[in-house]
Amino acid sequence: MAWLIAGPLFAAMDESRWWPTQTFPKAVVRTTDQQQFSEPRAALQLMVQSAAGLAAKAVNEGHGDELVWVNNGGGDLEKWYARLMAQHPELARTNTFDPWSLVNRYAKQGIIKGYILYRCDPSKGENHTDRPGIDCSANVATSLAGILDGIIVDEALENEAKAHGLKLLLDVRGKTQRWCFQTFRDQFNRRMICLQDPRVPHVRDLAMAHKVFTVFGNDESVRAAMAWLEPLSVVLGWNCGDEFANTDLSTGYGHIQTGTDWSLNLPVLMAGTETLDLPRAKNFDPRTIDWNDSRATIAFISTDGDNVQWLQGNFFGNRSYWGDPERGKIPFGWSCGFDQLVQLCPEAVEYALETRTTNDWFIEWGGGYYYPDRFGRERTNRWDLLAQHARRSWTLMKKTNTRVIGSIFSQVDSPEAHQACEVFAGQTDGLLAMFAYQYAPYEGGAGKIYWVHDRNGVAVPVITARYSIWEHANGRERAGTPAKVAREIRQTVERTASGKLPRQDWVIAHVWSYFKFAPGTDENAENMPQGNAEAKGGVRGYAPVVWCAERLPPGVRVVSPEELAWRIRRQHDPVQTEKLMDQFQ
Repeated sequence: MAWLIAGPLFAAMDESRWWPTQTFPKAVVRTTDQQQFSEPRAALQLMVQSAAGLAAKAVNEGHGDELVWVNNGGGDLEKWYARLMAQHPELARTNTFDPWSLVNRYAKQGIIKGYILYRCDPSKGENHTDRPGIDCSANVATSLAGILDGIIVDEALENEAKAHGLKLLLDVRGKTQRWCFQTFRDQFNRRMICLQDPRVPHVRDLAMAHKVFTVFGNDESVRAAMAWLEPLSVVLGWNCGDEFANTDLSTGYGHIQTGTDWSLNLPVLMAGTETLDLPRAKNFDPRTIDWNDSRATIAFISTDGDNVQWLQGNFFGNRSYWGDPERGKIPFGWSCGFDQLVQLCPEAVEYALETRTTNDWFIEWGGGYYYPDRFGRERTNRWDLLAQHARRSWTLMKKTNTRVIGSIFSQVDSPEAHQACEVFAGQTDGLLAMFAYQYAPYEGGAGKIYWVHDRNGVAVPVITARYSIWEHANGRERAGTPAKVAREIRQTVERTASGKLPRQDWVIAHVWSYFKFAPGTDENAENMPQGNAEAKGGVRGYAPVVWCAERLPPGVRVVSPEELAWRIRRQHDPVQTEKLMDQFQ
């Protein structure tokens, strides 16, 4: 990985990225393990996020030169940290700092001007739920930290803050998110919003570094802020409530959900990425296809590649996914958020390309989470906005040589979905295929293929998912356990008229569905209760897909998504496909 250290500050509206830039530092300061902070641990974790955010802001503004790495105790994050430091021996290392030592360091440097006082949320219930009586003053404090240059301090820590010589900048206890937005909206960044549970410390550093309005729940200010943001803005974090409703709200105003509510250390990992030169993925070579093999083909693709926190956090080391010891046993399509990771955590992209097997293939998952058929509908120029985001996505896809994209639609076969695909493909040159699936059910497109055109007029297939592997879904046609899906694949091929053979279909595999290994003919035997499933021997991710593949008859061959796309292209237009194969590099 080659880096060119440069100093651009805040995000500009261009067609090469949608995340803001972070100036590269001269040093990285590490905290002690935040899981070992003393009580009140959560309050200290939020305070450390604010110190890290103000340090990042200072680097961007040219009066600081250190970024803060919040030690979370291990996992893939430490792998990315080690890679970063190994690639940049010029970065100064320091001793580790506990929360108050970190605060003292930046107070002495004039980076921290004082503290903003909030009250810890006392409501009952799980994180990331709409809890009765929720206190969001931590979010008000987060929103104002970058404006006032103050760390955020829970009232339980106020005496200690005073003992460290900090002055009170503002008391926001009792202040609402609505008050915050109405009072300070002109001082907030209009290119990003942060949606975060007031109990959860993650990603606040990035929000504070860029003066981002931070909000949570079904607050009226959420919709008001979505309308106020510039189109094509980033949604940092994640809100509570219904997934479709949340994503549809941001989609309607032309914004990009990112699934980052559990991300950590983004300012460090994204520093300097606007000048990054990445290694390129190897594409499938269509000249290796045996066109005399007329068997039906099936491709498998995983879900949730638009979930940045997962790809950054525990995807690669997890034995259910990239860390499965049998990975490489069958051709498999990994949905991935490379477009976002090259901006936020390029070490993860580099690692994926270094450690892939010959059977691992990458599909860009949407260029973020949004519904193309509903994108920007609250704006007067919705299709222009989608075209602009498509150009941004394609620019980044070309950086990593990713040539296929997967997208989720509200209604995959609607006129709006067809137009969205035509608009998106029209901004590309060399897009191999679009893999489309529906929000509910995933397999709603039933394997239908329709055609759109790139900017050069070349036909591009939009291939809808025909099957989905999903727990307790055997009551749906073309969905359910690995055993049931394998049987339906076999029967579909057997019942297809000879003139329409060979079939070329794909299966979308839900990465969160647990199953148990159950050889035999009982298609329900692989289902199991999802609660505490892993402790009861449940398996999810890659292995259930292998179980499905192993049940297929010899007349059905598992192929990569790229080979599937090439076969579909040749079946549709042999002349054009042969010409494209001759140009393959």
